[in-house]
Amino acid sequence: MAINYDDRYDGRYETRFTDAAGPGRLQLSDYLRTIVRGRRTVVTVTLLALALGGAYAFLAPPTYRADVLFHVEDRAANANGAASGALPSLGGGAEAKSSTAAQIELLKSRLVVEEAVRTLHLDITATPRRLPVVGGMLAGLVNGHWGVRLPSFIDLSGFAWGNESIAVSRFDTTKQMYDANFTLVAGAGNSFLLRDPGGNAILSGHVGETVQTDTADGPITLHVDRLTGAPGTRFRLARASTLGTVDRLQKTVLVEETAPQSGVIRVSLEGGDAALTAAVVNNMAQQFVRQDLANRSSETQHTLAFLEQQLPGLRKELDDAQQHYDKFRNAHGTVDLGEENRLLLQQVADNKNRLLDLQQQRVQMLQRFTPSHPAVAALDAQIAALQGAQTNINRNVTAAPDTEQTAQRLRRDVQMKTEQYNTLLASVQQLRVTQAGQVGGVRLVDLAETPDDPVRPKRLVVMLGALGGGLVLGILLTFFRRAVRGGVERPDELEVMLGVPVFAAVPRSETQLRLQHSVAQRRRGQHVLAQQAPADLAVEGVRNLRTSLQLSLAHASNNVVMITGSRPDAGKSFLSVNLSALVASAHKRTLIIDGDMRRGDVHSHFGIPHQPGLSDVLRGADLETAIRHDVLPGLDVIPKGTLPTHPAELLMSPRFQSMLDELKPRYDLVIIDTPPVLAVTDPTLVGRYAGTTLLVVRHGRQPLNEIIETAKRLRNGGVGLRGVLMTDVPQEGAFLGSGYQGGYYGYDSIAG
Repeated sequence: MAINYDDRYDGRYETRFTDAAGPGRLQLSDYLRTIVRGRRTVVTVTLLALALGGAYAFLAPPTYRADVLFHVEDRAANANGAASGALPSLGGGAEAKSSTAAQIELLKSRLVVEEAVRTLHLDITATPRRLPVVGGMLAGLVNGHWGVRLPSFIDLSGFAWGNESIAVSRFDTTKQMYDANFTLVAGAGNSFLLRDPGGNAILSGHVGETVQTDTADGPITLHVDRLTGAPGTRFRLARASTLGTVDRLQKTVLVEETAPQSGVIRVSLEGGDAALTAAVVNNMAQQFVRQDLANRSSETQHTLAFLEQQLPGLRKELDDAQQHYDKFRNAHGTVDLGEENRLLLQQVADNKNRLLDLQQQRVQMLQRFTPSHPAVAALDAQIAALQGAQTNINRNVTAAPDTEQTAQRLRRDVQMKTEQYNTLLASVQQLRVTQAGQVGGVRLVDLAETPDDPVRPKRLVVMLGALGGGLVLGILLTFFRRAVRGGVERPDELEVMLGVPVFAAVPRSETQLRLQHSVAQRRRGQHVLAQQAPADLAVEGVRNLRTSLQLSLAHASNNVVMITGSRPDAGKSFLSVNLSALVASAHKRTLIIDGDMRRGDVHSHFGIPHQPGLSDVLRGADLETAIRHDVLPGLDVIPKGTLPTHPAELLMSPRFQSMLDELKPRYDLVIIDTPPVLAVTDPTLVGRYAGTTLLVVRHGRQPLNEIIETAKRLRNGGVGLRGVLMTDVPQEGAFLGSGYQGGYYGYDSIAG
């Protein structure tokens, strides 16, 4: 670090400091220092976050999750799949594979969800009426492993605070009363009383019986299956629209494939009642499996009925063909067919069988698809190709002799009808076996178990999150406050920007805060920190100032020192009072003048009257009457005096200069405490007569531009700034900072 001295302002030295490391650059220690200094904010915010997190973790109603797993089988294994070996033409390609996405939508369909709503009476809300906010936690403590028993003096009559429960299987109202809150009051002997939303008793009955009443809004029917609770306990009862309940459940339930193209589907539901949540997803799962099995059985039944309708007709056609062939043989005898004709006959029979199979498949597909569907169009193309081939074979058969042609045709008909009948009969028998052992295409892998632990709130996770969030928020708030205040904390910044050294950095003192409070309360007695707590770290900082000032006075034009600041709360009066006390304690005749004739409080620190004082002397009073001699050993004080109308005009009068000229030879040091520079012009008037001017800056409270403006006004008024004093420096700077950060260690004397 280099020090350059420039001779300016009437021979005074101005010191400029330059730091090659870059004083404006923030270092890690700056961030750590900010966090440590804002530790109260960090701790407060963290504790508040922990309190809020704890309130949520222990007061929020628990939410449970129940899951079921399905495995979707390949839809190729459909109702006809088992018969595909016996009748491949009927099963191949007739059933499209069901996509997992389709199954997911079916699981959330109204057909499945509404069955669960009706079976479990989800459109009926029946819950115990608990204490607000803490009711759920209180019930958990009473019912849980803590075994809490409420004191007898706590009256919770009417509220549910334990293991109260209710089950209602029927609560029918008109649409006008949907979502209205009724109150059911438990009575003695399993009796109950139902009150309408207005509190009027409208119905009474006993558990296990169905009761009905007529109201102005329509009839009400109620059946209570179970009621557990002390007489007088109230329960909330409401009926919702079944359709609305189905819609809400469809939006709440989560259906998803566990992995892409795995065919495994998970159905999840969250709710406040663990047992009911598991029951809902299990009911949906079982209903979906039943529906899938019913759909597949229905397909098999339709196919079987269709084939059974075809059997009698094929049997009759086979018998007729056999009779015609037998009659022809009896009339013409045995006809020897050539090898070529026998092959043609076999081709005709095969083609007709294949053509019949394709036509049957087309009939089945038309039950599901339109004629323009690609699968139907593909079958039509195959049928047209077979028909063309059959036409060519028939031309070849026509070329044979008539008798041979007739025999060939009759034999072909018998053979074809026999094969068709046997194939169809085998298919019917296979489908009957399949129907007897029908299984669905959806397999239930895991049913939901009643969950023991809620998915939220996770108390440990919530508390850890609250702790971490509180710490982060507290730290961010600390940095935000620093950014908003924009106060200078590093003395080296002041040295670079102002071009003057920092004479001292005075630590924060809790004792001084108490003394300052006494001064503000106008309490009697002396309130000087250097006298009350001479070992305080702040006093040690002022001693450093005393040493630096003695070295600086060697280059000053006189022994008058003006101490000023940019704002009232900088701590200039504290420094003026304690510096004067410490200089006097070093056997130096010292005088302190309260130059703030408007709001000065130097007299309050020493417990003396404020008048007569400076303003009175400037208006002609005798100087000796204003001086308070030896308020401390070797220290005299001139208080502010009577409040003047225009203090600046008094300071501009020749009387002020003559007074200082008279006082300078009488004292080793004259300290003048002045008002803030940015508030009034008094400091620039006083500073012209002071050999040394010191600017007080409060640590972390004053932005740099404010300090620069203060120095600018002083210099524009012809006042040379000699140095800067930093007050209220946190003591932790001793281990987080370096250089001019102003940290202090305690150094106590040891006897002996």
